[in-house]
Amino acid sequence: MSIDSNKDIARRYFEDIWNRHDLAAVDALVAPEVRGHVAGTDLQGRAALRQRLEATHQVYAEPRFTVEDQVAEGDRVAVRWTFTGRQVGAFMGVAPSGRTVRVTGLSLFRLAAGQIAEVWLNADDLGELQQLGVLPAPQAARTP
Repeated sequence: MSIDSNKDIARRYFEDIWNRHDLAAVDALVAPEVRGHVAGTDLQGRAALRQRLEATHQVYAEPRFTVEDQVAEGDRVAVRWTFTGRQVGAFMGVAPSGRTVRVTGLSLFRLAAGQIAEVWLNADDLGELQQLGVLPAPQAARTP
């Protein structure tokens, strides 16, 4: 696959699967035994991805990923993204707040045979929890 094709698959992962909630796109874009590395947890298989997708859509109304940047080389594509969503479901013991969050993150994809075979995800989870009121926001730094 070409670098441009790989970048298109990574972009469609966010647009089709996450933003459009197109479950058929999971089979088209993601390898059956995909491996995911998220927040110190390893996930495997399309079913695990579908579970994360459904959980996100239960917590956030109209979740939206915006692809900000992509860099690709060989079989890897790095994507810098921004996520927005309004909390309408319970999350980590926090009742729905109606608050809108804006979270930034990076995903690194490894592609094989035209599908996503592995993904590493790093997101501003701390910022998300602060925006939801789960954790206090940091105080402004004081200057001497």
